[in-house]
Amino acid sequence: MTKDDKTILTFLKSQPMAAISTIAPGSLQPESALIAFTQTDTLEIIFETFVDTRKWHNLRKNPKVSLVIGWDTKHHVTVQYEGVAVPAKNDEQSEAYIQAFLAKDTPCTEKFLRDPRVRLFKITPTWIRYSYYTKKTPLIIERSYYK
Repeated sequence: MTKDDKTILTFLKSQPMAAISTIAPGSLQPESALIAFTQTDTLEIIFETFVDTRKWHNLRKNPKVSLVIGWDTKHHVTVQYEGVAVPAKNDEQSEAYIQAFLAKDTPCTEKFLRDPRVRLFKITPTWIRYSYYTKKTPLIIERSYYK
């Protein structure tokens, strides 16, 4: 992990919520929602949604997402994040995601995460831009992960 990746990871760990955008399959209209999230040490984002939400239906047709994380006006730090969301594959992976949520201070309780209507997703990044505007010269870190 590079110094820049560590900077991004430290910021992600400090944030409990993000705005996520998905695309509605019929209209191709963007749809946004506020989500709680946690992260892996490799900058993947873990989030949950109910099976009756717009994002659940959208992700079944198009797994590409974008997120905005952090909008602290005191410190002027934000992350723009694009990636591909895939559902948890099995109970073992779901359990690991639940434990990651419980280890982070998010609004997700264990009862909520274990609701049978909840589905967990992992987003693998394709592009991340970290922006820190508090200093006289802004710090911008941009990472591409296209394969």
